[in-house]
Amino acid sequence: MRISLVKDLLDKQLLDANGQNAGKVDGIVIELRDGEPARVRHIEVGPITLARRVNHRLGAWIARLDRRFGRGRGEPIRIPISRVIPDSPAVRMDLVVDGTPIMAFEDWLRRKIVKRIPWSS
Repeated sequence: MRISLVKDLLDKQLLDANGQNAGKVDGIVIELRDGEPARVRHIEVGPITLARRVNHRLGAWIARLDRRFGRGRGEPIRIPISRVIPDSPAVRMDLVVDGTPIMAFEDWLRRKIVKRIPWSS
């Protein structure tokens, strides 16, 4: 199957195996191999990758902040390309987002910030 990485993956809505919103595809990781074609290895999801697209220092700051969410945090969230199914207009993965770190930042924002805004409910 041929896909256009930018057109078919980057910035597309990501849905989990249950159809639940899992954010957007923020980055694409490509492996460069000597004497062979490059190969797509992962997609990246989350605020660290998104911030790095804007400014590397901002990405580093977000990564430091993200480390506060627990062990194994502070790095971009990578999903192997083998778990990804391009499906216009969204991108699906065969993982369930609940219980993964994909939504940790959004869940924290919802608990700590949004619920305290009077008109947000």
